[in-house]
Amino acid sequence: MRDKISDKESKTMSTAYISSAKGMAQYLLAKEHRGPGDTIEAAAARLQTKLKVPSTILMRLRHREVKDMLMSNFLALAAAYSKACEKMDEAYEKERKIAVDPNILRLAALVAGKEETTAKTGRVK
Repeated sequence: MRDKISDKESKTMSTAYISSAKGMAQYLLAKEHRGPGDTIEAAAARLQTKLKVPSTILMRLRHREVKDMLMSNFLALAAAYSKACEKMDEAYEKERKIAVDPNILRLAALVAGKEETTAKTGRVK
């Protein structure tokens, strides 16, 4: 009996990571939602097809107070979030290469957190 309980506990997440999972789910759904005429359910279904994250988990995190979740579901969500962040970084780099004005490039790098400013001059290194 005790082995079954410990096995179940080892497969579930602690509540400390639930808020980050909820934030990742909200971000993914917001990025995938196409605006008026689209539904959140349709966006979740597209994410399930594209990024292999279960749509039921996305909808559960969106609509319910979640106390625990399986580690496999969290890892699928984290992998999907990571892929979405990689795509966003690639889009940033593509736009950065197109930009002509070096001042705009420095400002974009500063906003994106890619470069640091010096404390004395406030200029980008």
